[in-house]
Amino acid sequence: METGQPLGRAGGVTPRMPAESGGLAPPAHLVTLSGMRAWCYLVWLSWQRQARASQMVWIAVGLLAFAAALAAIFTAKGAWSMRSWRWPYRQGPTFLQWADAMQIVMSVPDASAGGQGVQAALAAAVRGVVEYSGFAIFSHWGVFLLFLSFLLPLFNLSFATEALGGERESNCLIWLLSRPLPRWAIYLGKFVALLPWTLGLSLGGFGLLCLAGGRPGRLAFELYWPAVLAATLAFSSLFYLLGAWFRRPAVAAIVYAFFLEVILGNMPGYLKRISIGFYTRCMMFDAASAFGIHPERPDVFLPVEGTTALAVLLGLTLGFLGIGVVLFSRAQYQEMV
Repeated sequence: METGQPLGRAGGVTPRMPAESGGLAPPAHLVTLSGMRAWCYLVWLSWQRQARASQMVWIAVGLLAFAAALAAIFTAKGAWSMRSWRWPYRQGPTFLQWADAMQIVMSVPDASAGGQGVQAALAAAVRGVVEYSGFAIFSHWGVFLLFLSFLLPLFNLSFATEALGGERESNCLIWLLSRPLPRWAIYLGKFVALLPWTLGLSLGGFGLLCLAGGRPGRLAFELYWPAVLAATLAFSSLFYLLGAWFRRPAVAAIVYAFFLEVILGNMPGYLKRISIGFYTRCMMFDAASAFGIHPERPDVFLPVEGTTALAVLLGLTLGFLGIGVVLFSRAQYQEMV
């Protein structure tokens, strides 16, 4: 061995590095490109794992099919409209028959001009109420009570809680954290992979329910889909945060969605403003105000404007993501026995 050459730990010769190349470290742009490819692969892999529907997802899909079938039956029977409604105690003609009778009376030649004017106004008012009654009834029962209060939270928690909660239960999260990616990138990557499923199930399920609702349902989808989109983002980020926080996130999400959300969303005063459903309903009320869709008691509900509600929902989405990134970056996860 030649003298004057440094020895390595194993007695070998340590190779000399060129001074200008900075050693064997790759260029910065190659490191960035490699990290981006790893992040995209994580998103793709997480999206594929979400395709393995859990039991909660199948329950949500089954309830959606049942709700759509029920809405289709109501549509076939004309239950979304007041056309077949009668006066109190179910006596006399229906509302629509009464309006037609007013038209016949108006055609009598010797009827007074003043009487014809009153009859025409009454007939037009009744026909207007009957025409848009289907939309009001479908909005109340199909959208506000069934979809917004029950199906929408269920759709989101069925996927969002499994994004990280499923990794923890299968003991894959420790392996995932050992990959050469920062934790914030892992957290955001899995959330991006989650969105196509939650948005597809929420908007697609809402569209299917509205399609089964006939003409009132189609009008409801046209007016309400932006509110459903904003609520899906907020619910997904919240339930995804619960997956990073709790070891059994599905239980915490169910407690929030079907107890706290319902209780807080129906309390008088300003306490309901910490509820996601409150701002979603405000967006819907604002979009359908031209069709007479308003809170039953505005002095108790205290709605906000639609633009304000949208800003709050988007702000909640970003806030939940920020809290989740900080929590996920600092938490110590261990394998579940």
